[in-house]
Amino acid sequence: MSTFPALVPATRTFTPGDVPSAMQGALSGVISGFRRGNRRIKQTLALSFSLLEEADVTLIRNHYDNREGSFNIFFLSTEVWNGYTTPPIPLLSDYAWRYVGAPNITDASCGRWDVDVELETIPIDTGDLIFDGELAPAAPARAYILDAGGAAASPARDYIISPTGAV
Repeated sequence: MSTFPALVPATRTFTPGDVPSAMQGALSGVISGFRRGNRRIKQTLALSFSLLEEADVTLIRNHYDNREGSFNIFFLSTEVWNGYTTPPIPLLSDYAWRYVGAPNITDASCGRWDVDVELETIPIDTGDLIFDGELAPAAPARAYILDAGGAAASPARDYIISPTGAV
C-alpha cells in the first residue's frame, strides 16, 4: 500500500459525500427513502500545491503513475491534513483514497510549478484490514496489513504497509 507524498497543500477542499440511498415515489405521491449502505460514498478531497520545486512535482507524478492512475488505492500522509487536530477522515480508517483523474501541473514561475490533485474515498472492508499487525497470524488471510512488523508473508497479502521486518 502506498502513501501519498508528504507534502503540505496550499489549499484543501473536502466534500463529505453522502450515505448511499434511493428515493422511491409511490403512485399516490408518497416518497419513501431507502438507505443502501452504512458508509459515506463520493467523499472528495481537492488539493492544490503552490510553487513546488521539480523534485516535489516528480513525487506526485510518480505516485500517480505507481498507483496506475485511478486504479490502485492509497492512504494519505499526515502532511495532507496539516493543521487539523482531528482530520475529517482518519489517516488509517475503513476508507482508502484513489485519484479521480491525473494531476494538473501548471508552470507557475521559473523553476516552480502549481499542482492540483483530486482524490475520492474508496470504502475498504475493515475485516481485511489489520492495524499494527506486528504479530499478525497467518490465518485468516487479510488483504491489508498496516505496520506489518513481523507478520507472516504467507498467505500472500495484497497490501502490506510498513513491511519492516515482515517475514
